[in-house]
Amino acid sequence: MAFAPWNDRQTDFANYFNPSYLGILVYSLAKGYNAINGGMSLALAFPGVAMAVHPDIRNALPRTTATRFSRWLRDNPEIRTDLLSSTQSLVPQVKEAVLTSLRSNWISIENGRLIAAAKGPPILKSDKTFDDDQKAAAFVGRWFAKVADDRGIYQQIGVRP
Repeated sequence: MAFAPWNDRQTDFANYFNPSYLGILVYSLAKGYNAINGGMSLALAFPGVAMAVHPDIRNALPRTTATRFSRWLRDNPEIRTDLLSSTQSLVPQVKEAVLTSLRSNWISIENGRLIAAAKGPPILKSDKTFDDDQKAAAFVGRWFAKVADDRGIYQQIGVRP
């Protein structure tokens, strides 16, 4: 799998969507999921990361995982559109992030599912956006674990098999 060389990437885009940053979010997503429902499907990394990094989606997340995913999408139709678009546009970056997480031993694959390592990635310095993204990723992981149906999640955001 070939990724665009760093020199060919737009600076702002490359900085915010760099593989290590998104890899930490993949780790947080998997860790949240693992705490509730064992291993996480790789497929959930794509909408999960999109939900964590998109400010409008992140800020619209419910306060609790008891909120039904389908109801949240129904009550926030603009979010569904943004989520579909973001999920699709971030596919190459999330793939690169998953590979970075695997190479860095932040996650592993067991029985085809993502497992967060006991010891997470080192965080040298963070800011509010980073903290918000990480918290959102962990929340979304726990929330997805309660839905427990990858296909249903994708269908609800508008991706059809």
